[in-house]
Amino acid sequence: MRSILTFALFLLVIIPGMAQKKIKVEEERASLGGAKNPVLVVTIYEADEDDIAKGWKSIMKGYGGKVSSKDGAYMADNVVIKDLSNNTNDVYYKIEKVTDTEHKLIVAVNLGGAFMNPTDHATQNTYFKKLMLDFANKTSTDAIGDQLKDAQKALTKMESQETSLEKDQDGLKRDIENYKNKIKTAEDNIKKNEADQAKKKSEIEAQKKVVDVVTKKKAAIN
Repeated sequence: MRSILTFALFLLVIIPGMAQKKIKVEEERASLGGAKNPVLVVTIYEADEDDIAKGWKSIMKGYGGKVSSKDGAYMADNVVIKDLSNNTNDVYYKIEKVTDTEHKLIVAVNLGGAFMNPTDHATQNTYFKKLMLDFANKTSTDAIGDQLKDAQKALTKMESQETSLEKDQDGLKRDIENYKNKIKTAEDNIKKNEADQAKKKSEIEAQKKVVDVVTKKKAAIN
């Protein structure tokens, strides 16, 4: 029962908390790419910084970008998004920790002479917002999925332990019944033994008398 309650607590704490945090991409300005530039910001939940960095790097490399890092920031050089154009772009990004379970992915895109902004580059801006939103949703969902797997694994282990304890208890109960039966048998045997001892004492006394009679017969002849 405790194992089930533990699992239920996990669901009650984690899932409702996430339901209250709708993931969305914000348009801001931040120091990234050598100056204060227009950026897109999305909050990712439950995943750690390493997983976020690894995941976004994989996406950038998928667009042909060569990723490097310096002073806590990253740059994906010569990113080509063919859905937009064959032009190369430099994508600057960094990951900021908000809490142990929240991180912000901040992205600035140099389109080749100008940084992407929603006014002058609506198409590119919309594309990157969707790219970041999809990434944030998947990364958050995968992280929670891993937590759920761990919780389910712990639950399975606890249930197995519970089953083992129940089997142990059944075995102990059987032992008690066996011991009770053995005690009852022993008590009956003690009573029978006492009766047999009493009978044997009577037989001994009778035999003593026989011995005495025979002894006297022998003495009379001598």
